[in-house]
Amino acid sequence: MSRRMRPPAAPTLRIPRQRRGQPVIVVLSSELEPTLTARAAAASGRWVWKHRRTWAPTGLAVVLLAVTGLVHLIEPRTAWAVSPLALTPVGVWAWTARRRPATSRTARTWRALLTATATAGVGWVPVAIWFGPTVPAVALSWALLTLTAQIAWLIARRLTTTAEEIR
Repeated sequence: MSRRMRPPAAPTLRIPRQRRGQPVIVVLSSELEPTLTARAAAASGRWVWKHRRTWAPTGLAVVLLAVTGLVHLIEPRTAWAVSPLALTPVGVWAWTARRRPATSRTARTWRALLTATATAGVGWVPVAIWFGPTVPAVALSWALLTLTAQIAWLIARRLTTTAEEIR
């Protein structure tokens, strides 16, 4: 008397008899619940997608890190062609200051800080292409610039949101 045992997780399913003896096909998933890793990945993905605008500077910095690493591996001399772009923020600042002068000392200070940070960020690209983004000093400057950009982005978003709510 051998009895076939059903696995403990298999559900019991009763299907009424079909007309003309047609077979019934039932598809059961072998995995009943997603694993903890799959749940964590899905939750992280939903959170990142929900807050994608908040983390835009960090995402851009990660893309730049990967691109500069790739360009460094392919052709490091590209840094010489890209390096003049490091002065672009200073030129934009000078042009803006001439066309629309700041009305307050605070506005002048914020513009100067923004220009300095943007110049450092754009200047990082040729340095990373030439030396490689994994050199400790270059990686540290990337991390500090990314942190600075992210904090400035969050402050600017909060100030913009507050200013829009006041109107």
